[in-house]
Formats: sequence, structure tokens, C-alpha cells
Amino acid sequence: MKQKDNAAKITTDATVFATQLEIPDKVNRVLEIGTGTGVLSLILAQRFENIHIDAIDINEKASNEASYNFDNSVWHERLNAINVDFRQYNIGSKYDLIFTNPPFFNNHLQSKLNQAKNTAYHTDQLSFQDLAKGIELNIADGGELHIMLPEFEMKLFEMEINKLGFNCFKSICLMHKPNSKTIRLFKSFKREEISTKIQNGKIYIRDENNNFHPFYISLMKDFLTIF
Repeated sequence: MKQKDNAAKITTDATVFATQLEIPDKVNRVLEIGTGTGVLSLILAQRFENIHIDAIDINEKASNEASYNFDNSVWHERLNAINVDFRQYNIGSKYDLIFTNPPFFNNHLQSKLNQAKNTAYHTDQLSFQDLAKGIELNIADGGELHIMLPEFEMKLFEMEINKLGFNCFKSICLMHKPNSKTIRLFKSFKREEISTKIQNGKIYIRDENNNFHPFYISLMKDFLTIF
């Protein structure tokens, strides 16, 4: 897995996001916003054999590296890396499912030397309002949105996506250990009224004894050689 040229490196929270994400059987066309190395799309292509993924990134080096990683995988025919600004992305046909681990730092101190890292982690190039509008433009009727963000930033994004008629139907807290703070939230949305109770859950990376949690192992065993 090549990630030398990527400002956004592979992280534990992002890989858990991809391994826990469930995709309905009817889903065929999938869009990833901000693919970075392409690892999340690779995980989903491995898990779900009927999906085809367009993985976009505004950074040309990141997109080229994702393309290299796709081309050197056994799932390359179902993966397509695209170098494009999501704010200008609209190919006409809609996606059954969109997923993203978007930039989320807002008004934070930025690097003076690494603009690519600023773009990958800060909302300057893709605000939550722009993200929500782009999702509305590109998602099919009945389509699903899956997104990973910290708690506070998730509240900000949810305000924007709710304005466009999307409602949460599933919320998962990622935590380092039981009783620790939430590291990230994984939320799922549909553009429709949700008549059933929101599905809530928690994922722990480690247990009370600081060993890897059994459920975390079950999620990651097909992707990490340590298991």
C-alpha cells in the first residue's frame, strides 16, 4: 500500500469506519469523497463484490497514489480514482451510496509549509455547507450517506445536511476503551423521514485490560496482519 505522497496517511479510525460500514445488496454505484490513499475504497471493494467505486480527491498527488494502489489490487476493475474538486463534481448520474472521511478542522492553526496537509485536514477548501450541497447533488433517490467526523464537527455537519432533508438512521461511537471519550462518530443518513428508532452502537479498539477488543479484531482481521 503506497502512501508516500499523501498528506493524509492511513489511520485506525478511518479503517474502522470502512470495516464497519454496511452496504445494502441493491447498491452498485458508490462515491468516496476525499479518498487520499484509496484505502477505504479498497476495503469496501474487498468486502462487497458488487459495488463500483469512484474515489475523488482534490489533490493530484493523492489521486495519483490512490490510482496506483487501485491498479495494483485485484479489485482494480471496480475502482476509479478521479482528481477533481468536489465542489465542481456533477457527472449527471447519481450514486446509490456516498461515504466520506472529510476535512474537519475549522479555524485551526495550519502548516506554513505543507498546503496539501492543510487541504486534507481543514475545511477551507470544502466547507460542511459545500459538502452537504454536493452530496445532495450527487446522491440518488433512496441513496445512503455514511460519514465519519469528531463529535463537535458532526453536529455542525448534521445541521447542514438536515436542511436538505437528510435524516440520521444510524450512529456509531468509536472509543479507545470502554468509558473513554468518543474518538469519532460514524453516522448514516437518508433523504427521507426515518420512522424507526435510530440504530446506536459503540466500537472499542481495546478492552478494560488494554488488549484489542474482540469486536475490533473481528472487524480488522481480514485487513491487518497482526490478527
